[in-house]
Amino acid sequence: MGKLKCGQIDFNNLQVVLNLNTRIKKELKKPSSYHDLAHTRSYYFATPQGPLPLVGGWYIILDGSTPLYVGKADNLDKRLNSENGSRDQFANPQRVSDIERNFIKKYTETGIVRRLRVAILPEASLYEQQEISDLDRGNTEKHINIWRSVFEYL
Repeated sequence: MGKLKCGQIDFNNLQVVLNLNTRIKKELKKPSSYHDLAHTRSYYFATPQGPLPLVGGWYIILDGSTPLYVGKADNLDKRLNSENGSRDQFANPQRVSDIERNFIKKYTETGIVRRLRVAILPEASLYEQQEISDLDRGNTEKHINIWRSVFEYL
């Protein structure tokens, strides 16, 4: 049987995965993990109540309590609250296709997505004092994405 390619976080180990899910669930129970998310000026996301932490981590874009998208960010605020980090090539007429985040923006604009929010998971909240690799960050994003519909959201 094959093994998942991992860095310092062994996603092949059941106990490691269960512990990670416990930490994710703990963070998602905190009201401070949630922020309103707006789609502004046709291209950008913004957090109207103020900036997000200037740290790396993961985010789950929600329509109310329904998870729509999981992403990773080197800087959560820049990725979700800046014109540079949240544009996603939406303003580029030469783009050949759109990523999911552009669909979320358009569906918010048209009213299909009614309550745009984001749950944030700072890296330190999931991997307290452990330094992790970019491979681990990507694996964590995939893990959260796979299980996003199982987690409970406020």
